Amino acid sequence: MTDQQGLEVKEKKSKRKRKKRVFATKRDKVLYEVKSWTIIILAVWIIRSMIFCNYIIPTGSMENTMMTGTFVVGNQIQYGAQTPHKIAIPFTQIGFTIPHVKLPAIKKPQTGDIVIFEYPQDRMYDYVKRCIGTPGSTIEVRDKQVYVNGVIFEDPPEANINYNDIRSKTYTNPNLWPSGHGNRDQYPPLYIPKKGDIINLDTANPEYAYNILSLEKQKVSYQFGNWYINGERHRTYKVRQDYYFMMGDNRDNSLDSRYWGMVPYKYIKGKPTAVQFLLWDKTWKKVLVISGMALLLFYAFFWDYIKDRKRKKEDEVSSGKK
Repeated sequence: MTDQQGLEVKEKKSKRKRKKRVFATKRDKVLYEVKSWTIIILAVWIIRSMIFCNYIIPTGSMENTMMTGTFVVGNQIQYGAQTPHKIAIPFTQIGFTIPHVKLPAIKKPQTGDIVIFEYPQDRMYDYVKRCIGTPGSTIEVRDKQVYVNGVIFEDPPEANINYNDIRSKTYTNPNLWPSGHGNRDQYPPLYIPKKGDIINLDTANPEYAYNILSLEKQKVSYQFGNWYINGERHRTYKVRQDYYFMMGDNRDNSLDSRYWGMVPYKYIKGKPTAVQFLLWDKTWKKVLVISGMALLLFYAFFWDYIKDRKRKKEDEVSSGKK
């Protein structure tokens, strides 16, 4: 290769390296960067919402299986990926839900699985509990021992259960669901409905029936023992989806399905993965996100400027030598 050919190759490589998008004004460059990063952020948000979900255990309801402050990454593909269903201000629960689609699941939650799900009374919040009752099963608690379809449900190895403090069968906790349904340690049999079940509204517990009807977005009213759905009198109702009964491993100190009712399948989000670690507070997360955003903005608006300045200096130096 001659010296002339060598110079031509170097010039081609230099042109290839220096080839970049040219903007007429600084405003055009800023708009281009904003659009580019907006698309990237939206893509990441959609993928994250469909495949992964994260959760920080805020209370001791799952101790000692999951301690307060544990950061959990959930696999949403396991129980059915879903398109984004809510938009909220970061680090807050201020926002709103949007229509979404839930894709077919690889498998559905089984008795004993730990599940991440949307809190039925406020879908802006996510909860983590253990699935006790699956669609079509009957759950019961006797002297703090859980039974599923009449068979003892073995206590999880790390569960926090004090069998030396058991409430009497004569005591009724008015805060339980359905109202008057025993207490935390003596919970009479409760059937968990499955899709296609027919509920007799004349004989069903009103709170039990209302829980199902409201979760299925029916316009319902209960007057003088009669049920009206979408303005019409009904004596029976066909269940439209599967339901689950969730409980915390810290059985004496857990606000779960015993207090606020069942969880419909469409509220199930994911299964916790092995990616879990303990955090003492959420400060690290805010710092990490803010730092990441600052780096992205720096790269978007200043990195090219720094490279241009450096290139100009190199050109000046090289031209000075010539």
